[in-house]
Amino acid sequence: MKIAHLLTLLVALAFLAACGGGGKKTSLNLNSQEEVLSYALGVNIGNSLKEGDFSDEERNTAKLAEGFMAGFEIDSAELATAMEALQKRMGQGGTPVTDKEEGGNIALQLGKTIMGPLAIEIDLDKGDFDRGAFKMGLDAGLGKDSVVIDQEVRDSVLRTYMAPKNEEYMAVARAKQEAAVRPTIEAGEKFLAENKEREGIITTESGLQYEILNEGDGDQPPIADQVKVHYHGTLLDGSVFDSSVDRGEPAVFPVGGVIKGWQEGIPLMKEGARYRFYIPQELAYGKQPPSPSIPPGSLLIFDVELFEVNPAPEPAPVAPTE
Repeated sequence: MKIAHLLTLLVALAFLAACGGGGKKTSLNLNSQEEVLSYALGVNIGNSLKEGDFSDEERNTAKLAEGFMAGFEIDSAELATAMEALQKRMGQGGTPVTDKEEGGNIALQLGKTIMGPLAIEIDLDKGDFDRGAFKMGLDAGLGKDSVVIDQEVRDSVLRTYMAPKNEEYMAVARAKQEAAVRPTIEAGEKFLAENKEREGIITTESGLQYEILNEGDGDQPPIADQVKVHYHGTLLDGSVFDSSVDRGEPAVFPVGGVIKGWQEGIPLMKEGARYRFYIPQELAYGKQPPSPSIPPGSLLIFDVELFEVNPAPEPAPVAPTE
């Protein structure tokens, strides 16, 4: 199992306040809310590890439980160290570690990543969990012992606890993303406000800006058509993030299948034209760019030369129905 998949599973898990009724009778003395929550989480984690490609040494439940409890008190640097260790393990071709000491360390670091990411961002109480019950759940999930709380109860336990924690965590993550992307958006807005005052700059109602570098005299494409173009895309700082010019091969695509700024801008051109588009982030990729070379919230600048318009094919005739 991929580490990222396991972490995603954990963040989505949850808790049940009432645990005694509905569960099977057990000799584990799971009498407290903390013990039942910990056991339920441990079973789910154990199940995940059982299905994943881990060695017995990496499934060391004592080390996993130790790391799990330590995760409530680690800082960002310690979490980064844990993640690096796991990434190194996965980067070794995914080969399970069979050395006892090294495998135990993998289990320890993995345990830290179960609740560590949440604990760093939101208020998680270590006292909500019991280390012994968590280890018992791990053992049961891995098949070393019988599972004494059925799945429906476990899922309900986890859902009740984790749902509000996950919601709080996501709110913090969104706020951090907004704060991180705000300077990029503001830089783009400042540029556009100044750029629209330049001679030759045309601003449309949507906020798209363009200038005509060379006017064409051929066909003008509606949004349904395909076009053949050369383009050169840069960020505000001049760095190139994509360029058919640099690749030496024009691009062919349907006008309706690209970003909003192009959907609006390309139909303004005629064959033979070359325009420069200044595309606000909301008409480009916004906060979810497709490539690391485009920071979230980026204004994009494109030089586009339109070579050819290819009308969309006529739809096939539909046979009349009786």
